[in-house]
Amino acid sequence: MNQLKKIAAMAAVAISAAILCSCHNQKLTGTYSFGEDGSRSSITLNEDGTFEFVFSPVSNYVGIGKCTVTDDILTLETSDGQYHYVFRITDEGLVFDEEASSEIKWFGTFSDGTLFE
Repeated sequence: MNQLKKIAAMAAVAISAAILCSCHNQKLTGTYSFGEDGSRSSITLNEDGTFEFVFSPVSNYVGIGKCTVTDDILTLETSDGQYHYVFRITDEGLVFDEEASSEIKWFGTFSDGTLFE
């Protein structure tokens, strides 16, 4: 019985690691951006399943938290749980889904359908 519990615990850890690193598993790690230097927005997806979302050079807010991937949808959930931002994953990059995302864009100039490359 103890062996069964150990196997179940190891499986739970493996599943949790897969979820936390889902951005890495989809080979999405790196930085995606939109706009010119004065109005550039960027998303950095890290190997450990975290992200940093710089909405605008004039914003003092930077979104940080965990990312998840379900099918071809990337969701960025801020660590405080207050905001989420949704993107469709394409061969060209990440396409912003404004309707499924939090309203606040922190002075970002992107809108529904914007491609982050």
